Amino acid sequence: MRRILASLTVLALLTPPPVTAQEPDTSCAAVLPAPGPAPQFALGDTHRIARGEGVRVAVIDTGVADHPQLAPVDPVADLVAPATPDPLLDCDGHGTVVAGVIREVAPGATILSVRQSSAHYRQPDADSAGTLASLADAIHAALDAGAQVLNISVVSCVPADQAALLDAAVLDHALLRAEEQGVVVVSASGNNGGACLPGAVVYPAHSPTVLPVAARHADDPHSLAEYSLPADNVLSAPGRVTTGVSPSGDGWAAGMVTAQGQEVAFEGTSFAAPVVTGVAALLRQRHPGDSAAQLRERIRQAAEPSHGAVDPHTALTHLPGAYITEPRQVAAAAPTPEDPAAGQRAITLLATLAALVLGGTLLGRVSAPGRSPRRTG
Repeated sequence: MRRILASLTVLALLTPPPVTAQEPDTSCAAVLPAPGPAPQFALGDTHRIARGEGVRVAVIDTGVADHPQLAPVDPVADLVAPATPDPLLDCDGHGTVVAGVIREVAPGATILSVRQSSAHYRQPDADSAGTLASLADAIHAALDAGAQVLNISVVSCVPADQAALLDAAVLDHALLRAEEQGVVVVSASGNNGGACLPGAVVYPAHSPTVLPVAARHADDPHSLAEYSLPADNVLSAPGRVTTGVSPSGDGWAAGMVTAQGQEVAFEGTSFAAPVVTGVAALLRQRHPGDSAAQLRERIRQAAEPSHGAVDPHTALTHLPGAYITEPRQVAAAAPTPEDPAAGQRAITLLATLAALVLGGTLLGRVSAPGRSPRRTG
């Protein structure tokens, strides 16, 4: 940060004073430092097939720091402070960690930062950041910058009765444009709490052209975390990041410390979504001619039943096909009524055969004529 301020001082001597940057209304979250990285996945075999090379992935979030592990980060747009934009400022410590998960799964991908929301800025009007309209603007900005995959981990939850009255056409139009351009959109399914309650409509996870992702339980990978909102056709991925890329722009973080001194871990559907986003980047490199719908179907077919668990290597190597078998008609003739007399004859025959077998066994123990029994002992 000191290096940036020094550069601004030199420029001030050569040009008119720049517009003062919009500072956050509350202090940015502080980094809870970690000694080093803690990879979530062992993807050596996977990365021999694809690394997401050349795929542009937009992180529509709280900003992405220009960290060495993420470089180069393309600063696309800042809807939080548009007068003095800085898409590489992550005051919340959220978007940078999301980008780090994407790069772990797809290390060859290029990260595009679209700063669309922040809890540290008070928004003075309804047209500011953090609205459905600004989310639509963020999607358009990412598409204008050539994004091929979009990750949206900051979502909006609206009660179902209110959602029925909400005009979300501006967002739907942006998602339609992404679909027409073959761009895969991945969204968090939402964390249970606050305005996000079961039955709420989660934007943009509500859209059929978006892949909603829930978080799997950290201690039981075969079940969803209790905080994950239920959703139709939901996919799932690990939701806990033990050590993330530091939003300070250097080093590693085990979590964030709020202005109130509360330590917050990196856990939630926000950090499950970028796993699937990274998988989409791998598949986009592997199948450059696929439509967005085809890539979504590849991911869904490779996911495990029930909670839709996505494994990067399985998704990349899965062979799609029609695995649903049509019902088969089987015809069988009804048995004819039995003849009582025939049944009695069968019983008599079996009794006779049993007697013959028994008789043969006894006869076999009698010495043949003209021979003396063999003496034993």
